[in-house]
Amino acid sequence: MKRSTLKTFIDVHSWTGLGAGMALFVAFYAGAITVFTHEVGSWDSYSVSVAQQQDLEQAQILLDLVIATQPVAGETLRLNLSSAQHPGNEVLWYERLQDGSFERREFRLNEQGVLNTSRDTSELAKFIYALHYKLGIPGTWGMYLLGIICFIYGIALVSGVVIFLPNFVTDLFIVRPGKNKKRFWQDTHNIVGVLSLPWHIMFAWSSAILAIGFFILAPFQVAVFDKDIAEILGPQMGQVQTPQASGKNGPMLGVTELLAIVQTQTPNLEATQLRVINVGDTNAVVRVIGDTNSEHIDAYATLTLMASDGKIVSVSHPATDSGGAIFYRGLIALHFVSYGDYLAKWVNFILGLAGAFLFYSGNLLWIESRRKRRQAVQPRNTVLLARLNSGVCIGCMAGISAAFLASRGFAHLSDRAHLMEAAYFTVFVSAIIWCLVRPVASGTRDLLNVCALFSVAIPIFDVLLLDTTPWASASAGQWELFLVDAVSLIAAFTFWGMARAVQRRALYGDPNSVWAAPVAIS
Repeated sequence: MKRSTLKTFIDVHSWTGLGAGMALFVAFYAGAITVFTHEVGSWDSYSVSVAQQQDLEQAQILLDLVIATQPVAGETLRLNLSSAQHPGNEVLWYERLQDGSFERREFRLNEQGVLNTSRDTSELAKFIYALHYKLGIPGTWGMYLLGIICFIYGIALVSGVVIFLPNFVTDLFIVRPGKNKKRFWQDTHNIVGVLSLPWHIMFAWSSAILAIGFFILAPFQVAVFDKDIAEILGPQMGQVQTPQASGKNGPMLGVTELLAIVQTQTPNLEATQLRVINVGDTNAVVRVIGDTNSEHIDAYATLTLMASDGKIVSVSHPATDSGGAIFYRGLIALHFVSYGDYLAKWVNFILGLAGAFLFYSGNLLWIESRRKRRQAVQPRNTVLLARLNSGVCIGCMAGISAAFLASRGFAHLSDRAHLMEAAYFTVFVSAIIWCLVRPVASGTRDLLNVCALFSVAIPIFDVLLLDTTPWASASAGQWELFLVDAVSLIAAFTFWGMARAVQRRALYGDPNSVWAAPVAIS
């Protein structure tokens, strides 16, 4: 390859990486935690209440009470059935408010069989998920922005492969530690990037499709199709059009009857949720969603029935779905790791953290490439990027740990979801400001120590507020508590070790560096 061509690809890789790197760090770090979203949710709700296992008869009582006593505000009402992972039946829907936002309404039965209208304030898992797919930005703009960033991310992947290909065999497993930090970061960046390349390609592609797929297909609406493209592609993706409400009241079959009809169609289906559309109407429709316990990547099936007589409207099953539905749902299953067991989760958790490291180390490479090695005074733009890189990336990690602490500490307050979000953004913004006013090495070291302190405080909060210990949680089979506490302790030691490494480099490393203590700025 010509030197000029290679330089072009290096420039493309550098600037696309810089443009997307810090946002993708937040998305990947939060996404790694989102792999264990059910475990985080169970940890978060542990101190609020410990739900008891309930049966279908109690599910019917709950559904009837809600329909009879509550003004069902939405078109869709959801009944989450009790399971070993999520004990206790739950009815919920989302009510649109005057400002255009949605409020979650949820109901359960207490031990006396009375309707419990108290709201579950455990929102930690949902908040971390929102960080993953829209960076915590309200509305849909964050999702669109991240979709565009993922498209840029794909360009960075392609250009990175082209750069690395000429030395693929000789450089793949070589890591050269030593005084040349640029070489060390480049070696580790290349190894992580190349070994996880198929995974990154899948995530860049699936993220762009899931976030901005509508905009990608929009030109075809005008240039190819005469009618709504959603009506054409919807059935191919497994989406079923439901009948409009008639405006007349009508009866609805019981939960047990509906599930019995479903079992005749899919005997192995383990139903987890019923969605009732047009509640109380003669054209009410029920969608039964459940796990087929099959070997498909997407093992979930959806059966749509008329609520009044149980007539089957459609069956979406991984064994019989159209190619488009298999592709779309398989893409979602791959992206959200809704396949496999704990081994798949742990692999994707590690890959998610490795992806975050990839973006952080890419920015470090840019910084190392542009620092002045023969003089103490360093370029202002290099120092600025180093400060932002530490503030955004490490601030995100500190903020998420702070959100864990706030959610546990304010567990008995009705406003804890907002307090938890406030804790994250307060720490995140404060971290960026701290790094902008402090020397790079000092600010980075301080933030890593804060991460270590917040992380080790998570199991301490559990001990103090729940009166339990990680080993007691493990012996009692409360693995969600043990998992979060154990990972938090490992993270705390990791952050502490990284802080010490930054301090050592500041004191004993190359004095002509943005990481020196102190550093002069041009």
